[in-house]
Amino acid sequence: MKTAFKIITVFFLMSLSVAAQKDKKGKGKEKVDETIYTTVDQKAVFNEGDNALQNLLKKNALMPASLKEGTTLKCPVKLTIDENGKLTDAVIDGSASACGDCDKEAIRVSKALTGFTPAKLKGKTVKSYLVVNVDFAKEIKSDPDASTSRKKKMVWD
Repeated sequence: MKTAFKIITVFFLMSLSVAAQKDKKGKGKEKVDETIYTTVDQKAVFNEGDNALQNLLKKNALMPASLKEGTTLKCPVKLTIDENGKLTDAVIDGSASACGDCDKEAIRVSKALTGFTPAKLKGKTVKSYLVVNVDFAKEIKSDPDASTSRKKKMVWD
């Protein structure tokens, strides 16, 4: 009987300490909104403008060797911009392109971006998505002999 009483008392005291810890954790902290908005009043923008963003992506993106000659690809990357204008995540928007290496490179170069103005909803800055396109174009290498490389007829004497 004494053992059962001790066990019940221990469980009772443990439950009180757990309840007290929960109260201490939640006390004094504001409720944090973790919603990532897709529809906002004012979308997030790159501080230097859209043209500067595209030039920066084009300048820093490395051409993957696996991209076939004569191919042009657009890799849409969905950026997550927090309420402070900081890039927190970058993923391929929608399905992957025909070139997996291009997708990886698009994400790599996008994650290096800094300097965004956050989106606004009802006058407050909010966490939102911003989709940017990273373009890849691999031109066909021209053969210098191509203009003069007509098939020569073989003449047999």
